[in-house]
Amino acid sequence: MMVLKVVGSALEILASLGVSRMASHPYQLRVSTLEEWQRLLRHLAPLIEWRRLPLGKALQEASRGLPHLQGAMVELSRELEKPDTNFREAWDALLRRQAGVWEDDRAALTALGQVLGASEASFQRDHLIAARADLERLMGEARVRLAKDGRLFPVMISAAGVMVVIMAL
Repeated sequence: MMVLKVVGSALEILASLGVSRMASHPYQLRVSTLEEWQRLLRHLAPLIEWRRLPLGKALQEASRGLPHLQGAMVELSRELEKPDTNFREAWDALLRRQAGVWEDDRAALTALGQVLGASEASFQRDHLIAARADLERLMGEARVRLAKDGRLFPVMISAAGVMVVIMAL
């Protein structure tokens, strides 16, 4: 009988650790995704302004080495090759599908999508700088939420698992 309690307790602790990791994942994903968006925007400005690359090619090149964004940017650049594609609609669809992009983040990036590819390069650069500043502010908020909620929930879940084990024994 005691062996069953020990095995059950071990399984309970493992389950609570797994659930606690799942609880913190959205917060960690948001931080890493926002970091990648900032890198993408930082790399995008010179590609548009100095190298004068077409937007699809610039997005694809700027996203190299960014695991959360590279696939989405390649897909978007393929969409832009089609003559009937509306960039704003494709951009908004990309943002809705993007994991780790929360509503506030989406609003900042949607505003950027209004001018990308539809205005002079220096105007786009100014909007890229403004979007990076917005993302920097959102990144600060995301890190605070990760520090609070992203660590609090896993600790609470793990503590609940330990309490169940204690009560079972």
